[in-house]
Amino acid sequence: MAKGKKKSERSVSTRQISVMKSSDKNIFIDNRKTIDLLKEIATAPTKFDAVSTIIEKTPDGKMAMNVYLRLANQGIKVELHNATTGKTVKKYDRELRDFTKDIGKNNASGLDGLIDQLHASAISRTGMAVEVVVNDEATDIEEVVIIDPATITQFKWLPEKNRYAAYQNGINAQQVDLYDGNFFWVPHQPKPGRPDGTMQFEPAIATMTEFYQLIQDSMVVLNRIGYPRYKCEIDRAALLESATPAQKSTPEAQEKLFESVFNQVENQMRKMGKDNDLVTFDSNKVDILGGGVNGSGIDVRAWFEVLEPLIVNSFQLTPVLMGRLSSGSYSLGTAEYKIVRDTVDTMRRESKRIVEEIINLWARVKGYNVRATVTHNPIDWQTELDKLDVELKKIEKARRSEEYRWISHDEAAQQALGQDKASEPAQLDMFEFLSKTGTTETNNTDSTQTENENNKNAQNVLERAKNEIVHSALVQMGFGDLQ
Repeated sequence: MAKGKKKSERSVSTRQISVMKSSDKNIFIDNRKTIDLLKEIATAPTKFDAVSTIIEKTPDGKMAMNVYLRLANQGIKVELHNATTGKTVKKYDRELRDFTKDIGKNNASGLDGLIDQLHASAISRTGMAVEVVVNDEATDIEEVVIIDPATITQFKWLPEKNRYAAYQNGINAQQVDLYDGNFFWVPHQPKPGRPDGTMQFEPAIATMTEFYQLIQDSMVVLNRIGYPRYKCEIDRAALLESATPAQKSTPEAQEKLFESVFNQVENQMRKMGKDNDLVTFDSNKVDILGGGVNGSGIDVRAWFEVLEPLIVNSFQLTPVLMGRLSSGSYSLGTAEYKIVRDTVDTMRRESKRIVEEIINLWARVKGYNVRATVTHNPIDWQTELDKLDVELKKIEKARRSEEYRWISHDEAAQQALGQDKASEPAQLDMFEFLSKTGTTETNNTDSTQTENENNKNAQNVLERAKNEIVHSALVQMGFGDLQ
């Protein structure tokens, strides 16, 4: 293997650069309940706070986060390879398992919990950030600290160092460059030419605000005209006709009569229970308003139907995974599932890089000449099996092409496995498929034949099978019938 120019490695820092937020030093358990989600989302001071509220307290945000985390973390496989030869190294596996088990004092779940937090950071923040804290002797790793990307205030280009500085507010508001420590940062879906990432759930801020505003407005409509209300009318002319001469002699007496009857009807209506019926004279008229009786109000279903696809799209998922499918099949289409899986794989590639950097630094301070390769377990095993079947078909095609002398032994290795050349010389006259056919025919011959006859028949069968297979292959390749 040709040796290229060795990439210079960053120096190992033996002090922690990142600063813990004061709110994280003393954590008080908040048992207060939240009722007005709209107000809490709308009044959130930053987009990070708004997205955190949506994820933690809304059903849609909770569902979306759970779908991403459960699909993304299917377990990983870690392999150590010799940094010089590339061969697999197994003797450090037990020590590596002990190290990964103790990673992350702030999650108590080891490497698995760290990966979950990295994926959650990619979704709810703008990327994944960790700092690896090395002891003073630079012989071991003390801790892997997860850094909230929301605490990174600025990325500034440093021409003298030919890199960006990632600034975080330190003690006394002094900015510290996280890259001065063992800091590793992978932005999530960054814009071209920028070191900062994008927030995947940011579109949900607007749509969830509109959704809960619609619910609040609908409740106002329901309380105003949704419930049935009674309208009572008192016929003043009929009331005066039935009144005594003294009650209608003067305007003051009439006013007193109207007030007395009005108060009497009002008191009776207020005392009326839901199971009571109404009995009135013809001077009183009772109508029912609202409750859909006279067609008052508006149909809010159309507004919710408009918001449904917006909510699903805000979380970049499908109605089936969000539990918002109102009709149709609950099975995911091939294209839909592939898009979701590829979105999750984007996060998995980011966390793969972070974990590899952590383990490589661990091996470096330990003095081990190894490099780590991290592989996430497949989300869909059937898809992986299909890919493997395609690879096996490629190998079979390359092998047959070599057997028919269409390509060389080295070309077969290149097509099958991408190797520059085969590791061993070709073995002549070793036709696997043709040999199997000849052996089968030979085993079925009569046992009374002599050894010479067996060999002759086997050669004839081998030659005939070879010609038939070659002819069939040429026909399938479009050369037509050559006979």
